[in-house]
Formats: sequence, C-alpha cells, structure tokens
Amino acid sequence: MIDRTTALAVWAALGAVVVALEALALRCGGRVPGIGALARRITVRPVGRALLVLGWMWLGWHAFAR
Repeated sequence: MIDRTTALAVWAALGAVVVALEALALRCGGRVPGIGALARRITVRPVGRALLVLGWMWLGWHAFAR
C-alpha cells in the first residue's frame, strides 16, 4: 500500500500535468487540444460517455473513499 504522502504527491503531479497541458493548449492557439475538446471527442459516442462516467466514478472512489 502507498502511504498518504506519496499518494498526495502523485495526485499533485497529475494535477500539475493537467494544468500545464491546458496552459499549453491555450498558448498554442488550437494546435494542441484542450480538456474541453478532448472531452467533446470522447463523448460523441455513447460508449465514450459510459467510459467517461465509469472513469470519473473510479477516480472519485479512489480519491474520496479514504
């Protein structure tokens, strides 16, 4: 099992990567898709919507169930 400090560091690193990619998307003027564009691509099909909901549920369970 991973200790709490390591788990928080991993979540912080993932959050920093997401923020950096979104900043890059805004700076590049459309060459790099942002979070909204990626979500739109995923949710076009019902399977993508279901996978997104399942992923969000998994993330919520692991982030807040402790």
